[in-house]
Amino acid sequence: MEKFMNLIEQKLMPVAAKIGQNRYLNSIKDGFVYTMPFLIIGSFILLIVNLPFTDPNTVLYMEWYAKLMASYKAALVQPFYVSMGVMSLFVAYGIGMSLANHYKLNGVTGGFLSLYAFMLTSAKLDWLPVGQAEGAAKLFLIPQGGWMPVMDARYLDAKGLFTAIIGGIIAIEIFRILVQKKFVIKLPDSVPPAIAKSFELLIPIVVVTILFHAFSIFVQSKLSLMIPELIMKGFAPLLHMSDSLPSVLLIIMVTHILWFAGLHGTNIVIAIVNAISLSNLAANQAALQAGQTLPKIFAGGFLDAYVYIGGAGATLGLAMAMVRSKNEHIKSIGKLSIIPSIFNINEPIMFGSPIVMNPLLLIPFIGIPMLNATIAWIATKYGIVEKVVSLVPWTTPGPIGALLSTNFSLTAFLLSFALVFLSFIIYTPFLRVYEKSLGEE
Repeated sequence: MEKFMNLIEQKLMPVAAKIGQNRYLNSIKDGFVYTMPFLIIGSFILLIVNLPFTDPNTVLYMEWYAKLMASYKAALVQPFYVSMGVMSLFVAYGIGMSLANHYKLNGVTGGFLSLYAFMLTSAKLDWLPVGQAEGAAKLFLIPQGGWMPVMDARYLDAKGLFTAIIGGIIAIEIFRILVQKKFVIKLPDSVPPAIAKSFELLIPIVVVTILFHAFSIFVQSKLSLMIPELIMKGFAPLLHMSDSLPSVLLIIMVTHILWFAGLHGTNIVIAIVNAISLSNLAANQAALQAGQTLPKIFAGGFLDAYVYIGGAGATLGLAMAMVRSKNEHIKSIGKLSIIPSIFNINEPIMFGSPIVMNPLLLIPFIGIPMLNATIAWIATKYGIVEKVVSLVPWTTPGPIGALLSTNFSLTAFLLSFALVFLSFIIYTPFLRVYEKSLGEE
């Protein structure tokens, strides 16, 4: 154990600290964080219009709801299409703004430049007669015989995430280099700052336009593919491997080792995890809309519902055990931590117990989340619980989050509850050993 602790302190912590400070990973993380409120609302809209009340062959059938959805579902689902359906637009802007701010450039103009670069490669637009788009006149309120602008939005959702990430970073690096080399238009100080900043972006826009648009035309002419489709083909093996139990267990293990070392493991790996889980969530949502079998297990808030119950380490069970402790220090920390843990906030218990660099709690802190994930994975794979189709805020208590994210799967709710008590049972003997060590001290 002493060798393991030394390994973490001397080898792992410096590397993890550098990763946690990486400007690109932090920008990707920020891009997703800025986007998350819109995705949560869009997910809830999708959930509301796909409640399990439309099948007359089940006890949940509600005639009024079935009729309402038959008449108005297409109109009601629009907030989903302009949030989850175009999430890559939000992410592209967020990444550009965050990375530009890191370089002390104007964040707003950086965000727009990143968004512009993504649109150049991912969205075609043309004007079509209304008659060529069935139902367009009614849906878009355009008179018959008129023309309408049509944008190809196939890659504006999760399928364009990797393009938004890569394109956003490249666009801002171009912006940074041109500013550092002073290849920008500088106006006199008498010009209002907003106007001056907009002119500063002109040359970077020209360069981004030439590079991105030329590359897009080249790919389309040579490969008959759009850039997001090409990039998705490259990332397809990663996405396929990520939706497997070993991959999920690896993510959980790395995250919790970082937490144990005193680093915010969730924040360090979230940029990669979000790109994967949101892509998988979009696949599930598309299947739900089409009435098809949901394809992905590791999607959306799978970890929040079954693994991070109480926070990293599934520490709600530990907080419950600490409240029952006879040691006054542990009991007081437990009382302080129990309410935040219900809402998946566990900093009081992480640093108050402490769990950080505490070898007596290392095994359950890493082992319980991996056990929870394994149980939830198997239960989902074999249809005992439904797959995740909706995003909920990470502060939602685990069982409630499991219920909402799985389209009101009661078994998911019960499983999440059961995992809380399982963690309580497993943590208890380790806590007793820790109590004894404190008593000896």
